[in-house]
Amino acid sequence: MRYPPDFRSPQTFMVGLRSVAILGVLLFLLGLFVAPDRAWAGYLIGFVFFVGLGLSGGLFLSVLTLAGTRWATALRRIPEAMTTTLPAAALMGIVLVPGVHALYEWANEAAVADNHLLQHKAGYLNWGFWSLRLVVYFALWIWATRGMVRLSRKLDEKDSIVSKRQILLRAIYFLPIFAVTFSLASIDWIKSIEPAWFSTIFGLITLSGLATSGLAVCILLAIYLKRGPLRHFITMEHLDDLGKIAMAFALFWGYIWYCQYMLIWYTDMPEETPYYVIRSQGAWAHLSSLNLALNWAIPFFVLMPKAMRRSETALKRVAWVFLAGQAVNLYMLIEPALMEGGPQLGLWEIGPLVGSLCFFLWLTLRALGDAALVPIGDPHLEESMNHHC
Repeated sequence: MRYPPDFRSPQTFMVGLRSVAILGVLLFLLGLFVAPDRAWAGYLIGFVFFVGLGLSGGLFLSVLTLAGTRWATALRRIPEAMTTTLPAAALMGIVLVPGVHALYEWANEAAVADNHLLQHKAGYLNWGFWSLRLVVYFALWIWATRGMVRLSRKLDEKDSIVSKRQILLRAIYFLPIFAVTFSLASIDWIKSIEPAWFSTIFGLITLSGLATSGLAVCILLAIYLKRGPLRHFITMEHLDDLGKIAMAFALFWGYIWYCQYMLIWYTDMPEETPYYVIRSQGAWAHLSSLNLALNWAIPFFVLMPKAMRRSETALKRVAWVFLAGQAVNLYMLIEPALMEGGPQLGLWEIGPLVGSLCFFLWLTLRALGDAALVPIGDPHLEESMNHHC
């Protein structure tokens, strides 16, 4: 079997990504002096976006392993590279810690003193415990994902003693760790902005956005590599399957969004309805409609025809729609509680978000060059290359 050459992304492209990432950092720092509240909110959106992309790599790896999926063997290096961004995400999380007082009502002593509900939640929602949980989340995520990637790459070595059982165990460890910690992190970082609002499926709401945006990056990188060193390894059959998964994720996103909206509308409880009242008035209502279109309607209906799923151009456009949809989704989850008088969009929101995406892509492309572009030690690689839908 002929293996692809070592991968190196074009230097000009990498310099461009790095420059935009640095520009995002500079805009955030400038925003701390000009509009600190908006700068911290924009940073939180970029941070959650970045973390979700890194974690999606670990989620895809564990699911593919436990499902015994062979067709995606040639694509495994993409989610593996995505997980290597989590240490950088941890550093971004540490930067977020000083901004807690600007983002969360429960971090304001005066607000807690005047609010019985915040006093009741103070044992969980406090600066020290919040920061400790953030560190624990990343320690577990990095440990679990590094184990999966390390075993996968050891398979490439001659006379490797890595067993299938070891790989399965690592995947098994990751899923429950991810399910619990990501749900808690979503509550800590996003939902606690509105501590008086209650939701029993908030973890699934954030999970659906993680899945769509993570798959979007996988699709973009798969097409990018298919046009280059992996042109003999990634086929239209792989793209067709990625398109089917994209349809499923879009439908899942829409289903979860509908479930929460319908339950809150039906029960009409004062603890829950203000969340949607804000988001259904004025300019927020238009953004809510855009959110539904980008994350559910456009990807789902565009990819229904088989010809569209086998079109690189159509898949690329849908992937960018997913990424834009996740940006709007996070904006709608975070900003309405922080902005008075309607939505605002400027450099303080766009800079950290675009910068975080470029930083993520730069790290992922660098990681793709650290190992063989395909798992050459995996016995199912040839079967993946000959995959047919």
